Amino acid sequence: MNPRLVIAVAILALTAAVMAAILLDLVNFGFILGPYRFSHWMSWIGSLWVAVYVPIYHVLKQRMSRIKVLIDVHCFGFLIAFLLISIHFAGQMSRPALPDLGEGIALYVVMLSLVTTGLVQRFGTASLVKRKHYTPRFNRALHISLITAFYIIIVVHAATGIGLI
Repeated sequence: MNPRLVIAVAILALTAAVMAAILLDLVNFGFILGPYRFSHWMSWIGSLWVAVYVPIYHVLKQRMSRIKVLIDVHCFGFLIAFLLISIHFAGQMSRPALPDLGEGIALYVVMLSLVTTGLVQRFGTASLVKRKHYTPRFNRALHISLITAFYIIIVVHAATGIGLI
């Protein structure tokens, strides 16, 4: 079995376990750290990684000869970012007075879709999908398009969070 796939699945399993622990109130990442909740810091770190690394990755992959390292940083960095963002999302979902989650849910769906299409693309599981219209080329286009949705929604989500919208 591919060791990189095992690591990716382990990170996803950890993400699911942490989310379950938060939702079951076994662990709390909602404590205040400075002016914000710890879970907010986690989501900002994860979102910043995605927002900053995507253009860097695009430029570097055209100029680097060691593309395997770059892909690993991309793949595992995004999975860790997804874990951090999931901490925030689960924390928001577990709050007694559920906040307005409009663009937050949309953003999480986009992140989940990015992770799914990225794993399909990275580990070649697109060949396992038997639908004739879902091809590796379509998967790549969808993956890249989801990044555009991420940028739009994260700006709206952040602007709403700080009261600009």
